[in-house]
Amino acid sequence: MIFKKIQKTIRKTIFAIFLAIATMGATYASSLDWNVGVTSQYLWRGMSQGNGAAVSGGLDYTADNGFSVGTWVSNVDFGDDTSYELDGYFGYSFGPVSVGYIYYAYPDGDDLDFSEISISGEIGPVTLGVAVLADADWEADLGDDPYFSLDTGFTLKEGLDLGIHIGHYDYEAGDAETDYGLSLSIGDFSFGIMDSSRDDSDPKFIISYGFSGSL
Repeated sequence: MIFKKIQKTIRKTIFAIFLAIATMGATYASSLDWNVGVTSQYLWRGMSQGNGAAVSGGLDYTADNGFSVGTWVSNVDFGDDTSYELDGYFGYSFGPVSVGYIYYAYPDGDDLDFSEISISGEIGPVTLGVAVLADADWEADLGDDPYFSLDTGFTLKEGLDLGIHIGHYDYEAGDAETDYGLSLSIGDFSFGIMDSSRDDSDPKFIISYGFSGSL
């Protein structure tokens, strides 16, 4: 129990450092970008993160050498006291390949925090990726629960883009699950339909609006 608390403290300290670096990027940034969005429902890998609309915002610093660090926040509702998600992440891109680490924090939740390491590569218009657990508040080992993803997109005509996503979760405990979706982007608006292979899953229709800029 004591060892678990120490692990959790270390992860939260590292996470705080990520946030500090992302915030300080305003002084040293090669590129410092912000984003704000609202969606009719926050879905993550086909799983709803709460009923009703969600508002999110993020800050990302990207250096000329391919290094990046950022933070992102959104409201969530799991039916308990958890009210928001706060992520910190960093990564490095070299050519078409990117590697990264992300910490998912739920500051007012109970033993929900976890982190992942990931790698992705671009092959023409297709992006292939895999993410695995790095650590978690619950019992888990490095490399557990790999999530494989395939994403691609096409411009149908100027100002109208089609996105396609397929993801597959290979859980260490429990059945594997696949999620999939289509999205249509028109300017700053996005309209999507998503579903998954979960027994209780029904198609979900999502409307989102987002805008971004540079500092």
